[in-house]
Amino acid sequence: MKPKIIKSIGLEHPSVRRVIEIAEEIMDKNKVLNIDTLYNVSKKELKIPRNGLLFIIQFLINNKILIEGSKFSKKTVLSNPIRYAIYRFIDLNPGVHFSELRKRSISGENMSSGQLIWHLGMLMKFNFIRKIKVGNYSVFIPYGMDEENGKIFFLIRDRIIYKLLTLLIEREVLVKAEIYKILDEKREKVYYRVKNLMDLDIIAMNKDSDREIVFRSNKKKSIIKILKSPKIYF
Repeated sequence: MKPKIIKSIGLEHPSVRRVIEIAEEIMDKNKVLNIDTLYNVSKKELKIPRNGLLFIIQFLINNKILIEGSKFSKKTVLSNPIRYAIYRFIDLNPGVHFSELRKRSISGENMSSGQLIWHLGMLMKFNFIRKIKVGNYSVFIPYGMDEENGKIFFLIRDRIIYKLLTLLIEREVLVKAEIYKILDEKREKVYYRVKNLMDLDIIAMNKDSDREIVFRSNKKKSIIKILKSPKIYF
């Protein structure tokens, strides 16, 4: 009888765990991961058929648990305290942009732009975070977050936008020419933000009046939920 080939696996499967351990043993020797080497070492140690082993390795690569040419696995990439601090900051503060990350001493020490780019690249490579574009900004969000929500998190980090959207939730309709007075902000600053929110299809002119603004019908619920989130700071 031929040995069965693994058809359905997960990270808790004993053979999968052992392949990860073998990969980490290879990388612990200060070597980058080579898939051929991983296959050959695993083949000697594990009593599973060739196709089953290839299936496991491909599963780990597809899910960014292992990456060929790297010295890290998804488990060990966060062992670096600076990288872990960056990941935790983005997870707790979705929508943060690069220049803001650069200014903050997240890990308790100042980083150069090159160091920050390196750590962000590693986190993106292993699917811990994602980078999205909002206008001219490079914005970072947790990997599993919806891109539209990530944009909203970025926008409401702006104090005036936060006040504007909160007011629009309360009143549902706002007369555009009066918003800056209600918010007690300079008119040009408010109009600039109103335009940005319109360009991103978050608000629109009221179909019944070209003087009033309202939420896009499909955005209000998401914004209310995000505004209630603890993951907002200024």
